[in-house]
Amino acid sequence: TAADLRTRLFIVADDSMRGRLTGSPGMRATSDYIVRELTRLGVRPAGDNGTYLARVPVTRDVNAITASARSAAGAEVAVGSTDLGLLSGVGGLPGHPRPSGEGPVVFGGYMADPGITAAQELQPAQLQGAALVVRYGAVPGTTPTSMRLDLGRLIGPASPLAALFLVVEGSDLEQAWSYVRSSSGSMKLASAAGADTTGGGGPAVFLITPAAAERLTGQPLAGARQPRAGLGTFRYALNRSTQQVDAWNVVGVIPGSDPRRAGEYVAVGAHYDHIGVTDPVNGDSIDNGADDDGSGTVSVLEIVERFASLPQARRPARSILAVWHVGEEEGLLGSEYFTDHPTVARDSIVAQLNIDMIGRNSPDSLYLVGSRRVSTALGTLVEAANARQAHPFRLDYTFDAPGHPEQIYCRSDHYSYARYGIPVTFFTTGLHPDYHKPSDEPQKIDYDKLARVASFIGDALQDVGNAAARPKVDQPVPPLGTPCKQ
Repeated sequence: TAADLRTRLFIVADDSMRGRLTGSPGMRATSDYIVRELTRLGVRPAGDNGTYLARVPVTRDVNAITASARSAAGAEVAVGSTDLGLLSGVGGLPGHPRPSGEGPVVFGGYMADPGITAAQELQPAQLQGAALVVRYGAVPGTTPTSMRLDLGRLIGPASPLAALFLVVEGSDLEQAWSYVRSSSGSMKLASAAGADTTGGGGPAVFLITPAAAERLTGQPLAGARQPRAGLGTFRYALNRSTQQVDAWNVVGVIPGSDPRRAGEYVAVGAHYDHIGVTDPVNGDSIDNGADDDGSGTVSVLEIVERFASLPQARRPARSILAVWHVGEEEGLLGSEYFTDHPTVARDSIVAQLNIDMIGRNSPDSLYLVGSRRVSTALGTLVEAANARQAHPFRLDYTFDAPGHPEQIYCRSDHYSYARYGIPVTFFTTGLHPDYHKPSDEPQKIDYDKLARVASFIGDALQDVGNAAARPKVDQPVPPLGTPCKQ
């Protein structure tokens, strides 16, 4: 019910949790709460060594940035460590930047700009070894359907770039820098440690202040859209130390009712971490993450309680695998590790339903992402479950469009499953002005809507669990290790 969800969310998103940063006491307190609830409900542990906790080996790289630049005329350009924030390894970006780089400065314009023609684009030779400055997002006032600059190609190990700079402007500027500062000790899976010390990583990805971007490119940003090369040179070096971080997923199983299908699992999940404590906004520095993703965290608990409270014979035929992932905000760390090292057979997971931010915006709107990207059958099952609701949602697939600038398909935990060919559906009610800000508070959640979304997802889970056949994989699955493409 709405009341149950509200009670849970005021626990998970309380100031005492201090924003649930991965590795923090608040993260540990949240996982303890989930474990207590699973124990109370009699859910079977499915973590390590008969417990609910599945360790995720995470390290934190604390980076010191040294940078210098010169103009095309050879004059020194002031670009210091306060002008740059390392984005590599944050928010789904690869966490293995080359430890140093040097190259010519080029300006790429906006990431999404329908007004740039092929003749105006930078040529491959101009990008080779370059330090590319890009204005993040789309040209104001336009609604492009695709990205002209493919981040997946620009930031991977095969990227031609020496460095990539993202310029965030306007109302998003303060939020972006607060997020980068809160994540300045970038985290990654320990199994990947050392991958960036051999020179085989990708370019370093930086957030750069608009003022420094103007100095680096030698032009005002106002009206700057046209790609340009020959703007000078840039050099950087990363000096880092590595720390171990305690982190774990929380995993439980509700056995299915049909002995023939109970060895298959319908996974449902959310991430229970958030971004911690950042710069104060109106005196508040705790990023409670009520919607992101407290709403998903408590909804998975309620869905689990719904099925755990049923007699065995009335549960779905297939088993339910509930996973609360850690480290999503640090680059899908928990879900990546869980799908690489699952606590059940990977090929026994027939689908994954991912829940992230489902408590805001208009009462009847709901976005779906990825529901037909691996299996069209899963998309059909989910739509049929929605049609049976007393008040069906208006299902919006805007964020699922190929090339959409927000890159939602690549940015949350469902993708870790999809890369293995596991059918997925991502449920979200969308972004809002409180995203990644201290103002994402539990009192702003629409609890009636939250309850309706959770109930719908529970019905969809039940339908997948009872379906005669597992959702058929009928769409191409790129080879494992291929960079995600929206």
